[in-house]
Amino acid sequence: MAPQPGADLPPYGESVQHTKAMQTYEPGDSVPPLHGAKAAEAMRHYRQAPGGSQAPSSLP
Repeated sequence: MAPQPGADLPPYGESVQHTKAMQTYEPGDSVPPLHGAKAAEAMRHYRQAPGGSQAPSSLP
């Protein structure tokens, strides 16, 4: 009998469940620091409108 293609792969959806678990904070988990240039760059990208233009904002 020939082996079934994909028989050695994890169950369908396992990668999504793993990714969600890795990005979910549980009480008691350590939180990595976000400071300096990394924080400023994250906020700049967050405030940027889709397409690359700056989003209008009341924040400075």
